Amino acid sequence: MMRLSNFAKMAANAKNALTSRDAASTQQNLEIINTQVQKLAATLKAYGGGLLAASGISSDQAKLNIDMRNTITDVNASQIVTEAEAKEIIVYLNDTLEPSIRATMTALQEKKVELEKAGLKATVSGDMADLRKLTKQLGEALLSKSPEGTKKSGQEVMDKVDADFDSALKAFA
Repeated sequence: MMRLSNFAKMAANAKNALTSRDAASTQQNLEIINTQVQKLAATLKAYGGGLLAASGISSDQAKLNIDMRNTITDVNASQIVTEAEAKEIIVYLNDTLEPSIRATMTALQEKKVELEKAGLKATVSGDMADLRKLTKQLGEALLSKSPEGTKKSGQEVMDKVDADFDSALKAFA
């Protein structure tokens, strides 16, 4: 008998094989990630402490990991975008996604005491490191599909995002 988890993996692979991968799909994937980042920030802000109450944070972070992995796969399978498309993506990253990431990292730092009291310091540090790694992989994938003329501004946005993670990771070190 086929396990449900195997069926879910097959369905995801089939979806990836049939999904168009262009600048519009990349933009849509980034919007999905932004929505999940904002959801994580809201969950963090609402967190009042305790181990059980942290399950929502863990759930949001796990969903974000999945969304990021799917986006990385899609970007890696896409063609190089035009300069205009790359600029549009960079503007979205700079004006929308990076501020959402910064707000999430700030919310995380604001809940440091509660998370530490719940014994979650190591878990939070590990989860942030995982998200940072996925974010770096996504940035590298996006840059690899960008025209040469947009790579510098794309890298600048990725550096800002990395700095957001860096400050949060230092707070939990």
